[in-house]
Amino acid sequence: MSKLFKQEPVLLHKTGPQVIQEINACIGCNECLLACPALAEPITIDRLNHETIAGSISPAVARFARTCYQCGACVSPCPVGLHRDAMMMWLKVRLIRDDWGG
Repeated sequence: MSKLFKQEPVLLHKTGPQVIQEINACIGCNECLLACPALAEPITIDRLNHETIAGSISPAVARFARTCYQCGACVSPCPVGLHRDAMMMWLKVRLIRDDWGG
């Protein structure tokens, strides 16, 4: 009976190379950010893309990442079909690593 309810593991975020590939495919239209209910202060997609993968994370981007609740509202408006929700998970992982000194 327990085999009926066994769930397969789910990958919660993309690998670094997958995130970089998606960021490189971004056309910079900001549609994902315009659709986001968690964005409280202006951030450009270029800034968000850069800070997702490299360098220091600014306070504004960190606040945005912490308020993002992975609702997926950013996915459907993307004309390229990218998954900003998965990229946000990568950014959240970077924030956690930074908080823990890693």
